[in-house]
Amino acid sequence: MTMQRLEIENLVQASLEGAVCTANDLTGTSDHWGLSIKWAGFDGLSLLEQHRKVLDLLRPHMDEGSGEIHAVQIKTSTK
Repeated sequence: MTMQRLEIENLVQASLEGAVCTANDLTGTSDHWGLSIKWAGFDGLSLLEQHRKVLDLLRPHMDEGSGEIHAVQIKTSTK
């Protein structure tokens, strides 16, 4: 089972209030995703902290959890 683009975008946006998330299927298999996330809450966080925040949201859906997401590429910004 895999997650669809809107499910991932909605999960991130619901978890990070005010965030805008764009998900792109990198391989056409719906399990390798590229995420671009704009959220003011990233301000003051290191890149590693920003990525950890996103990964914490996704972890239940990754290999450690349901396995719906196999890999994710994350790009974060505050604007």
